[in-house]
Amino acid sequence: MRSSYTRGMLVMAASSLVFSAMSLLVPFTRSISTSIVTAARFTTGIVVIGGLGLFRVIELKPVNKLWLIGRGVFGAASVYLMYFGMVKLGLGMGTILSYTYPVFAALLAPFIIREKLRPDVFVAVAVSFVGIWLVVNPMGAAGSAAPGGFPVSVYQLLALLGGLLSAVAVVAIRKLQATDSPYMIYLAQCVFGAIVIGYPTAASSFAFALPLWLVLAGIGILATAAQLLMTTAYRDLPATEGSLLAFLVPVVNSILGVVVFGESMQPLTIAGALLVLAACAYVALRERIMGLFG
Repeated sequence: MRSSYTRGMLVMAASSLVFSAMSLLVPFTRSISTSIVTAARFTTGIVVIGGLGLFRVIELKPVNKLWLIGRGVFGAASVYLMYFGMVKLGLGMGTILSYTYPVFAALLAPFIIREKLRPDVFVAVAVSFVGIWLVVNPMGAAGSAAPGGFPVSVYQLLALLGGLLSAVAVVAIRKLQATDSPYMIYLAQCVFGAIVIGYPTAASSFAFALPLWLVLAGIGILATAAQLLMTTAYRDLPATEGSLLAFLVPVVNSILGVVVFGESMQPLTIAGALLVLAACAYVALRERIMGLFG
């Protein structure tokens, strides 16, 4: 039992690191449409998961079709906005704002799947929004913002919208776990994601050099590999620990943004990021923490 738990933790950590490796490639796609970048991920997922299903390695049987569509559409939009945020805001800030989804999921779950919003979770959500404010507007938080200026950029709002849409997708996944396999859930995101971004992708220019095609292939392969590793990890790992390890991604991406791309982060931005990550980690681990003290 302990060995399977350890294996699950290691596989989930590997999944997070592979996601970060994938994220490292995204800033190199600034010169091409984000739709094409997103399509590369979805196309690879369809080929790999569809191929596994075709050769009977896994079973692909949709059950809760309405929720699968919802997971696919909202998940696709969130992936698009996450990539867009990484390109426009930098790897660190773009990822941090996209990974606000646990707190949004905590707020949305009572309305969508009738989960109760506990007082301690509400406090964690409030703390996370303080952290978000510090991340997006550290100068304003310090009292030195330019008078009359809008404190949050459009790109930051879009990245936060990506976190919100990802939260809807996460709530859908919670609903789907009772009826559909993880492979079917991920395939739904890829299929409906490809449909959602089909027109803007087709309308984009594909006149770019071979190195960018290789970058796109890398994004698709690494994203699919990370997703499959995550699916494998959850066979041996409770959802709470898995969710916590997922927060390695914004931490590692912030470090990579500074080291690889020379991004700068003000002290208040770092403090805000820590608040957001701490609040999200608490929401993810709440049941385990309450069990220790209950």
